[in-house]
Amino acid sequence: MKESYEIVSIVWIHSEKAFGAVEKLGAFASLVRFKRDEVEVEEMLENDEFSVVDEIVFTKVEDFNG
Repeated sequence: MKESYEIVSIVWIHSEKAFGAVEKLGAFASLVRFKRDEVEVEEMLENDEFSVVDEIVFTKVEDFNG
């Protein structure tokens, strides 16, 4: 049996006053997905432009028989 994890960081974007999710976390800037005027956008934001408010952990379990 193999177990793997995916962690999704939920962020508050200060300038947009909106929640989003980090797609790719970088040392100084990150790719963040959020909605602007009901349209989903992905934008590179500097890490000080948002705050991480929660993390969701998805667990995937694969069962190998054989």
